[in-house]
Amino acid sequence: MTKQQFLLAIRQALSGLSANDLRESLEYYSEMIDDLIEDGKSEAEAVAAMGDPRQIARKILSEMPLPKLIKAKATPQKRRKRWQVVLLIAGSPLWIVLLAAALIVVLSVYIVLWSVVLSFYAVDLAFAAMGIALTLTSPITALSGGTVYVLTFAGLGLIFAGLSILWFFLCNKIAWVAIKLGQKIWQGIKFMVIGKGDFE
Repeated sequence: MTKQQFLLAIRQALSGLSANDLRESLEYYSEMIDDLIEDGKSEAEAVAAMGDPRQIARKILSEMPLPKLIKAKATPQKRRKRWQVVLLIAGSPLWIVLLAAALIVVLSVYIVLWSVVLSFYAVDLAFAAMGIALTLTSPITALSGGTVYVLTFAGLGLIFAGLSILWFFLCNKIAWVAIKLGQKIWQGIKFMVIGKGDFE
């Protein structure tokens, strides 16, 4: 495959994008190929080193903001026929409701995900508060119960303080997993928007 064929394949896969976004992507890969050729590779080797143009197009699309993708997908590449416009308008009560339901489901998943994370942090805060409260009240127990109460309260305070530290690390791990899961959900939405239509 030549450089021009490679860039043409990317252009066709990204045909729904704005002229500016398309030009930037093509210039970037054109420069990369030119750099590899300057480093001593042949044009065919440089193009082969880039990989599959369709995979590159998917990568470009996955890194684009979702509003840009939706706009590119919604903008028709050719004029729609009258019957297609009629079907879109007639079906709008159904597809608008389905789209709203899908958005509500995604939002609900995000809310539940972060509610779980916040509840873990709330438990950590409770452990820390218990540790501080028991440790600070241990000297007061000396007045009513003696040394045994002081040591018991101080020991329990230290146990809860230690638990709060360990729990905090667990909470951070859960938050990290929630962030990664959120990113995967977002990527999934983007790939649903990209689909297998005009961009491939």
